[in-house]
Amino acid sequence: MDLKDKKCIPCSSYVPPLPLEEKKNYLNTLSREWSLTESESRLRRNFKFKNFIRALEFCNAVGAIAEEQKHHPEIHLGWGHCDIELWTHTNNNLVENDFIVAAKIDEAFGQLYPTTAV
Repeated sequence: MDLKDKKCIPCSSYVPPLPLEEKKNYLNTLSREWSLTESESRLRRNFKFKNFIRALEFCNAVGAIAEEQKHHPEIHLGWGHCDIELWTHTNNNLVENDFIVAAKIDEAFGQLYPTTAV
């Protein structure tokens, strides 16, 4: 099953972080713009847009995904960009949920902006 087709499992308590090899395997299933940061404990992607309205539209789509999945990224919105950073706060690291949300964000981006001129 593709990550985008999975649902996040709530983690109300500590969940062990994924081993680095698993993180890299999941990362390879996402669009290549995602990267591991902060000593491989965060997942980040910077989205570029031609204006603020498109960035805001995308930010709202990401917010809807986050609410649906009950897994919320850090979102940095500005003119022409929307930067997303994911990690699980209960362990200060990455678990499968982070990659599920990233895959859903990739899918939403592709649906909103099917061409490269965003």
